[in-house]
Amino acid sequence: MKNIKMTLLFSLLFTFGNFAESLAPIKTLKVETEIVVAVAANFKNPMEEIRLSFLKQNPETKIKIIFGASGQLTNQIQNGAPVDLFLSADMDFPSALYNDGYSLNPPKVYAVGVLVLLSQKEIEKTKSISELLLSENIKFIAIANPRTAPYGKAAVETLESLGLYEKLKHKFVFGESITQVNQFISTGSADVGFTSFSTLYGNEDTFRFSLQVDPKTYSTIHQGVIVIQPKEARSEEQKIAINKLFEYLFSAEAKSILLKYGYKIPEK
Repeated sequence: MKNIKMTLLFSLLFTFGNFAESLAPIKTLKVETEIVVAVAANFKNPMEEIRLSFLKQNPETKIKIIFGASGQLTNQIQNGAPVDLFLSADMDFPSALYNDGYSLNPPKVYAVGVLVLLSQKEIEKTKSISELLLSENIKFIAIANPRTAPYGKAAVETLESLGLYEKLKHKFVFGESITQVNQFISTGSADVGFTSFSTLYGNEDTFRFSLQVDPKTYSTIHQGVIVIQPKEARSEEQKIAINKLFEYLFSAEAKSILLKYGYKIPEK
């Protein structure tokens, strides 16, 4: 009889415990907040590092990145692409988006780019750009499309300022972005190419020749970032994540990454 009572008691306690547990507050699981960032092709590698550094401090955020030429990305945004933050290779494209009502705030310069001439061939470094490009050994020169890629525009400005554009235009091979220009150079499809200085970082064995272009021959490459106004309302978590990443681009950690890749820190 005693054993039966004990069994009933344990059964009641077990049932009550399960009932009490069912009444306890349900623990809410943290849901990742995703934001979409459109980034100019020249900034691919530093942006990947910035993203990883940012996520260490903000693990609840998921960042989807779209890379491409600044003009192409601008066109996608104008056609309704769901982009939260746009990092352009210049200030013209994001300024145009702001003027057309795609953002509530004007763009801000997050980096200053540096134009460089690269080749995977062994080339004498004593020659000037003019001597080099006019040489019969240089048959193809890679340049990013100046209509969509700011670094391509800077390259054209340099060639025009040196009086070389008309003399060399039969040698030009145009890429739709810096990424394609870098492919032309690294595969040898082009003998030399104008690209971002950041391309050289970690690829010194691929690009055996490098020559920094005189910054006086092209307009300063101010790279601008802008928050894109969405068609549909964002959640508070998304707004916070976007603002955090925007501010992080100007943090000491981000500046350290910029310098490592050869970018200049914009003046305040």
